[in-house]
Amino acid sequence: MVNAPDTAAPNTGAPDPGAAPVLDVSGLRVEVGGRRVVDCLDLVLRAGEATALVGRSGSGKSLTARALAGLLPEGAARSGSARFTSGDGAGADLLSLPPGRMRALRGPGIGYAFQEAQASLNPTVPVGAHLQETLKAHGVARDRRRARGLAALRGAGLEAPERLWRAYPFELSGGQAQRVALALACVLDPRLLIADEITSALDPLTQAGVLDTLRARTAAGGSLLLITHDLAVAARWADRVAVLDGGRIAESGPAEEVLRSPRHPFTRELVRAAEPGGRVGAHPASAGSAPGAPAAAAARTAGGAR
Repeated sequence: MVNAPDTAAPNTGAPDPGAAPVLDVSGLRVEVGGRRVVDCLDLVLRAGEATALVGRSGSGKSLTARALAGLLPEGAARSGSARFTSGDGAGADLLSLPPGRMRALRGPGIGYAFQEAQASLNPTVPVGAHLQETLKAHGVARDRRRARGLAALRGAGLEAPERLWRAYPFELSGGQAQRVALALACVLDPRLLIADEITSALDPLTQAGVLDTLRARTAAGGSLLLITHDLAVAARWADRVAVLDGGRIAESGPAEEVLRSPRHPFTRELVRAAEPGGRVGAHPASAGSAPGAPAAAAARTAGGAR
């Protein structure tokens, strides 16, 4: 059994089991350099729900997320289907959208918060300018951009955002930078937020605050895909868990059920290998079939994306 960190707020409020899918992924495959690193992945994300995609490093978690958001590295290819449904009921297959339509969807439809917050921010551009540029790119009127940007910073848990508006990324603490990156991902109020290992470098208290902010979005009806290798984070903040092993889903279901009573041999070994803090320390042998090792090697080829 994986214990949740004591610093976290409890995961409250059961999602509606009949909620319509925000994203329905079927048969997703990702290949990098001729190697298949994600294979036949099925995943359903619903409104009001947080789903954690967990697994050891190199299992294909981040490549899965980037494939869904159209952010794969050069040389990578994807196939399958990923049906996204917007708030007005309009649907589109993310894997077949042309680049222009995918760019338009990122922001108001899908937000993406990256693992390395500082690396995702331009060190020569003030915080406010980052937000204003994002809003401008999506047609928000000039006289509304500052107010919306400040509201996004507040929503990400930053106090006195007016003081940060003119700050440069290199002037921010790690926690502040991560919250700014989260504000950028959420400033257009996306229906689906993908958070890719965003708390892995944060201290426990800051981590808990950031994750509480993410959970607040699902309480308001948003959908969250949480990429993590920290089982305690999944246990505390996710409604559902999908365990990825060698690019394939080994097991999925309600978070408490999967992590307290895992059925798949790999999930059981993953839980046993978790350190007291919930972070996966050992590297259990794959209980499933290939492509486990190629996934890690191909991820390194793709610029280190996990």
